[in-house]
Amino acid sequence: MSDEINEYWMQNWPEEVPRHIDVPEISLGQMLRNTVKAYPDSQAIFFEGFRMTYKELDMAVDQFATALSKMGIKKGDVVVIDLPNMPQYVIVYYAICRIGAIANPVIPLNRFVEIVHQVNDSKGKMMVILDVLYEEHLQGKDLSKIPTLKDIILTGVADYLPKIKAKLGTALGKVPRMKNWPTKVGDVNFHKFQDVMQNGLPIDLPDVKINPKEDISTLIYTGGTTGLPKGCMMSHYNFVVNAEQGKIWAQTQIEVESTYGKGGMFTILPLAHEFALSIAMNLGIISGYKLILFIRPPEKLSTFLKVIKKEGATFGPGVPTLWQKITLDKDCAKFKDQLTDLVACLSGAAPLPLEVKQGFEALTGALIIEGFGMSETSPILTVTPFHKYKENTVGFPVSDTLIKIVDSDDGTKILPQCTNENCENCGANEAKYIGEICGNGPQVFLGYLNRPEATEYALRKDSKGRTWYHTADIGCIDKDGYLHIKDRKRDMIKYKGHSVFPREVEDLLYQLEYVNEVGVIGVPDPEVGENIKAYVSLKPEFQGKVTEEDISKWAKENISAFKYPRIIEIIPDLPKSVVGKILRRELRT
Repeated sequence: MSDEINEYWMQNWPEEVPRHIDVPEISLGQMLRNTVKAYPDSQAIFFEGFRMTYKELDMAVDQFATALSKMGIKKGDVVVIDLPNMPQYVIVYYAICRIGAIANPVIPLNRFVEIVHQVNDSKGKMMVILDVLYEEHLQGKDLSKIPTLKDIILTGVADYLPKIKAKLGTALGKVPRMKNWPTKVGDVNFHKFQDVMQNGLPIDLPDVKINPKEDISTLIYTGGTTGLPKGCMMSHYNFVVNAEQGKIWAQTQIEVESTYGKGGMFTILPLAHEFALSIAMNLGIISGYKLILFIRPPEKLSTFLKVIKKEGATFGPGVPTLWQKITLDKDCAKFKDQLTDLVACLSGAAPLPLEVKQGFEALTGALIIEGFGMSETSPILTVTPFHKYKENTVGFPVSDTLIKIVDSDDGTKILPQCTNENCENCGANEAKYIGEICGNGPQVFLGYLNRPEATEYALRKDSKGRTWYHTADIGCIDKDGYLHIKDRKRDMIKYKGHSVFPREVEDLLYQLEYVNEVGVIGVPDPEVGENIKAYVSLKPEFQGKVTEEDISKWAKENISAFKYPRIIEIIPDLPKSVVGKILRRELRT
């Protein structure tokens, strides 16, 4: 097949954005060092009243890196991080990277069996974990099931709180803490975080040579929707270049350069998830921003707005459910026109309904752009332009990135650009334009750890030597060059031989003013193959007033005969991942 790529998106590409950028081949540790040189006295971290400058952060990273080295951690060794958003996370992550070791973040909600799989699969030697997470998930468990794990470093929330707040909060029980920290369990030795920090003085970093493009910085474990989670091997350069791609995309289209070294990046999504790690932390640090850390989303989102207003947040990543909750929260309404420092937000992980985007922008005055990507792509592949937004699209590939649409059978044929005026209704022509999305660029990962067959399937070279990641996402490029996401390859529903994309049906149902969230799945049916079922939650003011029959009637009248959901079920809430993505797999169970 021909491997010529037509860059259809160039017809509407933001002319200010360079198609190619020169990104230095540096490690993540050096990326932080460069920011420290540029903005030594700028605030790097804000956490519950605690503040740390970039100079202080760099010192702490060097201390912890020295201590890790003294404890026997060498280049290529895996250190597991099981922490929520707190200063320790930032310190530990960059310390691991600075000595050429490999960071392996664990989602703090993960339980013992999930942790065992991740640590064993990666052969993790050490774990840094919050004391209450250890108490909840590991205490009393058989640690011999994790034979490579030799050391556990425990830390508490109070370790990086203002002293008065730490003492008073601990005394009143408002700051959670584990009463008794172990020193040894079986063959595993336990250490206190602050003791480890002290052991890092005097600073004596090992002489480690890091190849940014080839050496693994981080193992990001995928969600496991197709079996046990797989470790994505991310190089240092993957993350450095994706941070630069995001930075250039913003600074060339909107006025943000004056905020470097002064602005703030709100960090409310868990840093254990790559979306937050890459965008909130790495992009925040490369911009010299203060990371405004939230250990968890506040119970009242008005509190979140209060903090980011006071701390001068400039930017931040989030998910549609976060923006939606803010726009629906009456207490948040009082912040209208008050978030004067907030310039823009990046939405990802799930489709962004237009009414949510418009509501949030009207409230805050900040623009929301939408990105598309996944763990394997660091994560950003494409993003919408700031001033040429198009509904139901995820924009264009970022600098130095290509995308193509291939047939979803074996991926050997490149499909053309859709020429229909209405891309949401391709009808009989769908097969011509809609296929699997593939991405090529310096942010594409190195492969799956210990999974050569999965790596070979996901990463394929073309005749020009370019490596393409086959995303398993289904989509098309419309007549204006914008990328549309139709669905996941595995989520496609076959109704009487027709291919039905759940996301397309969901987007149509979101047009109903009373729909809060919706998830569409296929239900096995001997007569039609799979029937189409929609789970719907209603906005608070419509609960008890709208029936399943109301939704069914509208769907039958407004959605194509082979697409409309035959079964409607109203439920209070839809199951979601830690970053707010609706989990269709749980709806199927």
